[in-house]
Amino acid sequence: MAIELFQFQQEAASQMADRYIEYSAEPIGFGRGARRRDVPFYQALSSITGSGKTAILAQTVSEIVEMSELPPVILWLSKGKVVVQQSYANLAVGGKYAHLMPGIAVRLLSEYDPEDVAESDGALLYFATVGTFNQRDREKSNLKIFAADTDNIETTRWEALKERETADGRRRPLIIVYDEAQNLSDQQTILLLEQQPAVFLLASATLRFPAQFDTEVIQPLRTQGDYGDEDLITSVKSATVVASGLVKGMISLDGLNAPMQETVSEMLVDLREAEAMAKAENLTLLPKAIYVCNTNVLADDASQSDDPKQPFDQREAAPIVIWRYLTEQCGVPAEEVAVYANLKTHKDFPLPAEFTLFNGGDRDYDDFVAGDYRHIIFNQTLQEGWDDPSVYFAYVDKTMDSSVQITQIVGRVLRQPGATHYQSDRLNTAHFYVRVDRNDSFAQVVDDVRKGLGGDAPEVRILTSPPGTEDPTSLPPKSSRSVPRSATDSAGCVEPVAKVLAKIHDYSQDAINTKGVGRRRTVQQAIGKGDAVDSDWSEFEQSNRVNARWVFHREVSRRYKPALMVIHTDEPKFDAKVGVGSPAYESITDSAGDAVDEYLKHASVMLLKPKPYQIGSTLVRKSSMETFQNALHDGYDGLNPFELNFARALDATRLPWARNRSQTGYKIPLISLGSTVWFFPDFLVWIGDRVVCIDTKGSHIVEGDGRRKLLSIRPHKDVPTTVEVKFVTEGTWKSDGTPDGKDGYSIWELGSGQQLRALPYADLEELANSLLPGETE
Repeated sequence: MAIELFQFQQEAASQMADRYIEYSAEPIGFGRGARRRDVPFYQALSSITGSGKTAILAQTVSEIVEMSELPPVILWLSKGKVVVQQSYANLAVGGKYAHLMPGIAVRLLSEYDPEDVAESDGALLYFATVGTFNQRDREKSNLKIFAADTDNIETTRWEALKERETADGRRRPLIIVYDEAQNLSDQQTILLLEQQPAVFLLASATLRFPAQFDTEVIQPLRTQGDYGDEDLITSVKSATVVASGLVKGMISLDGLNAPMQETVSEMLVDLREAEAMAKAENLTLLPKAIYVCNTNVLADDASQSDDPKQPFDQREAAPIVIWRYLTEQCGVPAEEVAVYANLKTHKDFPLPAEFTLFNGGDRDYDDFVAGDYRHIIFNQTLQEGWDDPSVYFAYVDKTMDSSVQITQIVGRVLRQPGATHYQSDRLNTAHFYVRVDRNDSFAQVVDDVRKGLGGDAPEVRILTSPPGTEDPTSLPPKSSRSVPRSATDSAGCVEPVAKVLAKIHDYSQDAINTKGVGRRRTVQQAIGKGDAVDSDWSEFEQSNRVNARWVFHREVSRRYKPALMVIHTDEPKFDAKVGVGSPAYESITDSAGDAVDEYLKHASVMLLKPKPYQIGSTLVRKSSMETFQNALHDGYDGLNPFELNFARALDATRLPWARNRSQTGYKIPLISLGSTVWFFPDFLVWIGDRVVCIDTKGSHIVEGDGRRKLLSIRPHKDVPTTVEVKFVTEGTWKSDGTPDGKDGYSIWELGSGQQLRALPYADLEELANSLLPGETE
């Protein structure tokens, strides 16, 4: 099933592709004369784990290929074999991302053949692990990449890859894509630079690069090209990833200075609660748990090794102890439990038949995945590439001498099943139960979790419970309340957008405005002299031409992807070929921008009839919870001072209300430019047959047409409930929207003629009372 890109993914991909095209017009060089080489274009993709980096990289490559004068060769690398296999399966024919790379042949590097490169009219992509080529002594290497194949290749594949020649003797540019690029080493850098790549696309949640890459690539770009981090790194905001539903919006860290049995028991209680909540929401989802520990040492003393030469019921290796506890004490069926670790065994003391062990690493990975186990016991190194969004719970043993790295675990629990946030907080939360022997060990775990998120990700709420403190509590709603869902109505956009399309010029017969102009540097050498000198940059007509339809769709997608729903480019004029950077190219991109503007101007938000949003349970820490009488839950924590004061005033009105969860709660489409496509109001208030969504933010929230549309959600004829949005800000405001005073508060709403107005109130109590039925606002 093909998976469409999210807005933030499209924006990131197009930004990286545009930066390459701009750089390739005038690259930075090093060396002189015939030895002169261009510094490769480098772009790092920094994005939180689970944000779909493979999809972003695939779209980036596709756009670079489309705009390149000569179809390139792409070398797609990762450290782990399983990661490469998964990426290959996703991008090859029939894969879920294959549609992102049309016309690009996808193969393994072991299949590299110079004849394919010479004869193919399109780009070729080759997958490989870095272990394929990363050996210092290549002459003694038995790796396939260095083995000469006399039937097809006269030199080694690695040398043939350096040539990359077309049938007419031109050298194809090389794009190197490195997924999980935190594994890049100095040795890999040296070998990859031998290939003289044109592009490095490096993706990681935690960007860090070896000294060799910094010296050879990054520093020349900084010093000679004046590139800063903002030019070299494409960063994806974690808020947009969380709001998209790709990752869970909350992490619960429960630290316990207790035996393994007590820690696991507590986790299983919460797991069963999550099961019940999934069933209550009519989900087929079955939450899973992983257990991460040392392998061949004693469960309670990591300084001593477990002896495999003894009966199974006497062994004390941590995976075995956990397995026995789950199956013998907790009632977990043995067929639901798998041990994926290099657990030592002895032929004279076999494991029980019901004990499922996978100790072959990559070799039995497929069998492991096929088993769909619900409880998986790992050693300290989790299988790279294994990502199951159904994993909600993780037991982590961080007692004395444990070498478990929690940063490896965060990403395995962070992904959200179905890319959909659910009504219960439990089902939007990654739960960690960390066994520690010291409180300072737990503090280090918290720091490691933040690092595992890829740096600063404040949108992922972290609930911490150090040893000896209370665990987060799940509070059910005291009564059943719902809110109609909403969506973008684009019916009014069809005609205005069609008028923009009609005005686009037909360039199919235009030989002047479709010419793309590039610049190239040539090397001249005087006869009889050994030194070559650089010539000046000279302009030339680029031969790479792209389809006008592709140009238009790409520009619309990068600005506001939903607008494509009302755009029809079936007319023959969109078959015209235009040069990249030509006047025709620029004109078409301008028209795409006009089409998006018209869409945003005429689109509206309207209510939907089916499946309203039901208020679910919420996770809180009771010790820091503020209690309320009329809220749908007993109380809430994590409120900032402004929110807390407003909540108290709202509760005093006796209206039923609820705190709405940021990034994972009730959401309304935001019709405006930018990667943020959803609006999450802070509070929901039920007033008769109305639900009022109230947001308490700074005054900037009311700026722009997109947010004004939130104030006028169209009702649905078959939905008796209406939804209104109001903004509450500090201070008072003049009719023209400029500040009038710092005292008091204001409610923002739409007045007559759809004009924005701010109604002043002396205090929050008076403002909250204005919401009561029959009150004059």
